[in-house]
Amino acid sequence: MPRPRSTSLRLLAALACLVATARAQEASAPPDPVPAAAPAIEPTTAAAPDPAGEARPGVDRNALRRLVLTANPLLWPLAFCSIVTVGFALERLLALRRKRVAPADFVDRFLERLAAGKLDRDRALELCKAHDCVAGRVFGHAVRAWGRPGAEIRQIVASDSAGEVVEMKRNLRVLSGMATLGPLLGLLGTVVGIIQSFDALGGQAGPQRGEMLAQGISLALVATAFGLAIAVVAVASYYFLLNKVDVLTRIVDEHAREVVDMVAGDYIRPPAVERRIPLGPPPGDAARPSHETRVV
Repeated sequence: MPRPRSTSLRLLAALACLVATARAQEASAPPDPVPAAAPAIEPTTAAAPDPAGEARPGVDRNALRRLVLTANPLLWPLAFCSIVTVGFALERLLALRRKRVAPADFVDRFLERLAAGKLDRDRALELCKAHDCVAGRVFGHAVRAWGRPGAEIRQIVASDSAGEVVEMKRNLRVLSGMATLGPLLGLLGTVVGIIQSFDALGGQAGPQRGEMLAQGISLALVATAFGLAIAVVAVASYYFLLNKVDVLTRIVDEHAREVVDMVAGDYIRPPAVERRIPLGPPPGDAARPSHETRVV
């Protein structure tokens, strides 16, 4: 019995030695992620300031924002001019619509009833006052002179309606002024920006001097571009609205002439009696020539 026991003890001791040897080899072996640890150090080295990279030319992304906030104060008047130009252009576009100047339903109904004799002076004047538009006010000037000669009514309407044309052209001078003021402010802003750019280069030297100068001039030219954009919008709006005023004035003038002709005292209204030509001579007039007819 003692012999097998000693043999088993020897086997256990040998297994223990093998396990200890294997663990010692694993602990002493180099770890696998050692090669991957080298790239982990690379971002720290790449993040270090590179003197060669700083010399590369480029435009700072925050330069325009700094220019708007602090560097060029002329951009604020230009922004105000742009708001004024767009606002007045939209206001005139809404005010000079056809249905606000000479509504077709009101004009057609008024002329139709006036030609048919369904309106007297008081009713026509009430109908004109009920429609607050340029055509209604012009028609009201003609109706107030009801019964006078046509030439006199035309003079009255021409003198009293001159203010309506002026009212239609209201605020157009503002657009004309913005078309002149915008480029001037833009040019002044560019000059101020260039002066500030040269002033900032006083303590600079080397290749960075030219880069900063080019950057400052490019940002200063933003003011000129801004002013020219304002001028383009203002000039286009001015001439478009001026042409619209001329068209609407012509339409109202044509309808006003019809009203003047129908309310004038020397206006001859066409008779509503139907004119007939008899087929033969009337009885008792046999001695008359056959070509003579009578209007019934």
